[in-house]
This record gives sequence, structure tokens and C-alpha cells, in this order.
Amino acid sequence: MLPAWLTEEYIQGHLRAYCKDEQLRVLKLWAKPATEKGGNYVGVMTRIYVDYENGSGTLQKKSYILKQACPEDASQSKLFQEYDVYNREMDMYELVMPKMAELLREIGFTEKLTAEAVVVDRERTIMILEDLATLRYVNADRVKQLDLAHTKLTIELLARFHAAALVLNQRYPELLRNNYSSHFFSRGKKGYEEIFTGLFKAFIRYVNTQPSLKERYSDKLEHIVSHLMEYAARSVDVGEKDFQTLIHGDCWTTNVMYQYDDEGNPVTVLPIDFQFSTWTSPVVDLLYLFSTSLREEVREKEIELVQHHFYELKKNLEKFSYKGVVPSLHEYQLQFERRRFMTVIIANLFQPIMVYEGTEEPEFLNLYQNTPAGIRFQDSMYACEKVKRIVENILPVLDAKGLLDPQ
Repeated sequence: MLPAWLTEEYIQGHLRAYCKDEQLRVLKLWAKPATEKGGNYVGVMTRIYVDYENGSGTLQKKSYILKQACPEDASQSKLFQEYDVYNREMDMYELVMPKMAELLREIGFTEKLTAEAVVVDRERTIMILEDLATLRYVNADRVKQLDLAHTKLTIELLARFHAAALVLNQRYPELLRNNYSSHFFSRGKKGYEEIFTGLFKAFIRYVNTQPSLKERYSDKLEHIVSHLMEYAARSVDVGEKDFQTLIHGDCWTTNVMYQYDDEGNPVTVLPIDFQFSTWTSPVVDLLYLFSTSLREEVREKEIELVQHHFYELKKNLEKFSYKGVVPSLHEYQLQFERRRFMTVIIANLFQPIMVYEGTEEPEFLNLYQNTPAGIRFQDSMYACEKVKRIVENILPVLDAKGLLDPQ
């Protein structure tokens, strides 16, 4: 279960540095998987348990999360290396997030911003992170998706993140100078093109099994296939005049954790998993969140939710005495609409995977490859009644907005 290099001596040295206690002694170390099969395609997560005695002689029993890169023989290994997601996330946990936390404390935000990094080992491409479960942080249900209370709390989190990143870039521009330009739809990179094309063809195959959908949308969707990545890249593009900041980049139900009060209401929230953080418009995070994680009745309020994010973002920037240009709410809503093509991909391709609870094997290759196992998984994904309802509801909206026409 534990990699050979992860010994009691290894963890003891790092815990001594993290706890600032040179007398700390590790007594026992063991591990369990932290995610189910198919729960994390980007890496391997293991919950490690450590019993140690601190310098004052007190016994401590702690757990941590070990995050490792995919094994080199994993089918997706080269993909994530091409997008440099591991170095990016190590930078985020080791350098960016601690600075952002410092900045937010300046304006009175004292809650935890994300899990602390106990170890960032670039030679082994691993991190050992604080285990947020021990602090009563949990994920919301990815299948039931987010209600309005969870959604507003998450939007407020994003507003803090986006505001702090803007100020961080002004004060410490060197921190964000490298490794934050690539994203899912980056031009010149081939990895995700194969995946999105395969996913989109599976989506069209489903549409063609539904006579009412096939008649209205099949030809339009077939035209999109050869332009898919370019249209999507435009939704993330920014020019000099665009309002832009560092975004989370993969903000959906499983990458956000909540604490609850005694009545079961969410009261605090924090983000995790920063492999796809990128420098672009903050509305990209909103489009991604809305297209993956919101219940249908909440998604209907998206205009008000964009407004809520804008006001929270503006409020935080005012607390920072930010001197840069901030768009009007009207312009912000227009930026959201101009990037709407993202929804064609994220809502129809990502969301079905994210809410999947079927029995087919969720291997990475099965997501998009045209193999018997892949087709079984893809067909099973779109056979879900929830997914059918999502597709039937969203395609008319996307079509009416002109997003299925040549762009």
C-alpha cells in the first residue's frame, strides 16, 4: 500500500519541519486508499495514518492525504504531463495558496483557505496534505448536486479566490508568471482534443437514439465536431481589455468541501485540487460550476448568481483598496454570455460523467474511446434518467442562443 520510499524516517523528517519540533518521533505509519476506483483520474490519493510522539511526550494520532502523480504506465499519464498539471498544483499548494491566505487575512478573512501542504516533494512528484476530513470538511453529494445555499457559499469562495489572485498578481507577479496559461482547451496541445472529440461523438450517438433530439440537433452537433477545440478555446481566451485573474479551473462538487452546523446547513467552504488553475476570465469558473454541479432549479437562477459573484468580488476588491479597472455588472454579464460555448461541452460531456452512478467500469479510456467497453460505459452514462433530463432541457437553450450554429 505504501510506496517503498515512504518510510517512518521520511515522514518523521518532514513532520519535524512542519511542526517545528526536532524531538518529534514517528511510532507507526500505515495507509488506506483515499478514493474509490474512478474517483480521481489525475493522480493516486492515499490516506496515510501516523502515530507520533511530540517533543513534550504527548502521543498524537494524525491522518494525511498523499497525492501522487499517475503511474507512468497509466493511460492518462502522458496527457497530464503534457499539461504540466502536477508542477502547477505543487506550485499552488506550496507558493500561491499560502500567499493568498496571507492577503485575505489582511481584510479580515481568517477561515482556512485550503488544506495545508505538509510535504511538497518535486523529485517524487508527490504532496502530503492536511486531511480535511479530520476537521469535519466533507464533499456535497455529486449526484444530488448543489442546492442554493451550497451554491451561494461556493460563489462567495470563488469571489474571494479571484480577488486575492488579482491582488497577489499586483504584489508578487513572479508567482503567477509561469505555468498558468494552459487549460483543457489549449491550442497546440493534443491530449484533450482526442478526449473531447471522443466524448462529443458519444454524446452525438446518444442524441441520434432520441428521435426528437436527432431531428433538431444532430446535424448541428456533427458540424461542431471538427471545430470543437477552437470554439472552446475562444471561451477561455482573454485580451488586454478583458477582466482577468487566476481561476480555480476545475471547480465542481468534488473539488469543494464544506463544514456544516448542527442543523445540517453549510457554513464554511474551501477549494481543493488545483491542477487546472489558469489565468483567464473569472466567469469561466462560474460557467464550469454552473454546468457541472448545480441542481436544475438553481441553474435557472444563473443571472442572479453571476450578479452575486460580481458583488462579492467587487466587495473584496474594495476591501483590498484595489486600484485596477473593474467592469460594470452589465459588462460582466456580457462576458459570461460571450464565453457560454463552454456549456456545450461541460454540461453535455463532463456533467454526465460527474453524476454517473452506474455499474460499468469507469476506466479513463472508457470515457472517450470507441471500444466495446468504452461504448458500454458511454451508453450507460447517457441512459441515466437524470442525464436524459439535463440534455433535453439544455439543448433547446443552447440552440436558442445560437451556440450550436457555426461560430
